[in-house]
Amino acid sequence: MSAVEVVAEAVAAAERLDPVLHFLEELDAGALAAAERVQPGGPLAGVPFLIKSRTPADAPIIARLVAAGAVPIGWSTRARPGAQSLTFGWNGTDYTRNPWDLSRSPGGSTAGGAAAVAAGVVPLATGGDSGGSLRIPASFCGVVGFKGTYGRIPRPGGRPLGGLTTAGFIGADLDDVIVATSIASGPHRLDPTALPHWPVPAPQDRGAWRVAYRATLGACPADPAVDRVLRDRLTEAGVELVDVPLELESTDEAWQVLSGLDNGRGASATAANRARQIRDHNNTALADLFAEVDLLVTPTTLTVAHGYDQHEESIVTGDPCWVFNVTGHPAVSVPAGLADGLPVGAQVVAPHGSDAVALAMARQLQVALLPPPIR
Repeated sequence: MSAVEVVAEAVAAAERLDPVLHFLEELDAGALAAAERVQPGGPLAGVPFLIKSRTPADAPIIARLVAAGAVPIGWSTRARPGAQSLTFGWNGTDYTRNPWDLSRSPGGSTAGGAAAVAAGVVPLATGGDSGGSLRIPASFCGVVGFKGTYGRIPRPGGRPLGGLTTAGFIGADLDDVIVATSIASGPHRLDPTALPHWPVPAPQDRGAWRVAYRATLGACPADPAVDRVLRDRLTEAGVELVDVPLELESTDEAWQVLSGLDNGRGASATAANRARQIRDHNNTALADLFAEVDLLVTPTTLTVAHGYDQHEESIVTGDPCWVFNVTGHPAVSVPAGLADGLPVGAQVVAPHGSDAVALAMARQLQVALLPPPIR
């Protein structure tokens, strides 16, 4: 197939399904023309993808995908500004729906990207993860979401003061997400402090994994059905579960301060020092954990997808995620099974810089789900 044929098919699918799922903020009218200009041979030649709403036009992640031959077909929805909960998507008139169940949310804030990937419209969507914004929707929609070690992919504004957000991808296939991350990685003139280029990792040839499992990392417990899916999957995968202490300080306070610093709201010296102390404590606690085990596995979300109309409620489901935005560890979510007919995500976390280890474990844990009803 030509790039034009592939992109035309994706655009047609978007036009057909967006009135049902509301995952688009806007289609790119120039997508077919861009497909005509694609040169054969690029690692992503002709691959259609969606850009997360409000991503700056000069973002390195977009420029590098396009340089590799990928074609953006539009901009996907994200959470409505000022909403009580951010695990939703909003296109300006309606809320984004989950292709597994139209009464459910696809998560957020990369809501539209996850819904479109799960529905088979595009194989990849870009996003940024400052509190689980890639991993939560990946979990709700039964696809892959990967946040590399902090700084893995350069950002257009350079390194912010708080250091929470890592750009990344949601994809239907783990290998696609890995390739896209490699292409987008490495320092850039807009972010010269980004980590060095990250090559596609070689297969991990090793014996049994030593894994610490935690059903929750906060005060709220995981739904028993979600916890059961993860425990069963770890048993099926044959990993060695190791009981290692892990005492983390609550992330809530530090995350709010660091988010304020990232977004220009500032913070008092006392609050900033306290946030740094929490980050340092949790980094040390995790370093001690990883001295005893290879990986940490948690449910990505404490529940399966909640209702799309619960956007004004304070919903606690992504607690296992934002801990690792504060610390900067690599974390990936892959589908691990179903609970009540809805996807359950497994979050795999590795030491700083050990992205390849997290991805290797994720490959072993992921389950190939049947396609969702809306596709």
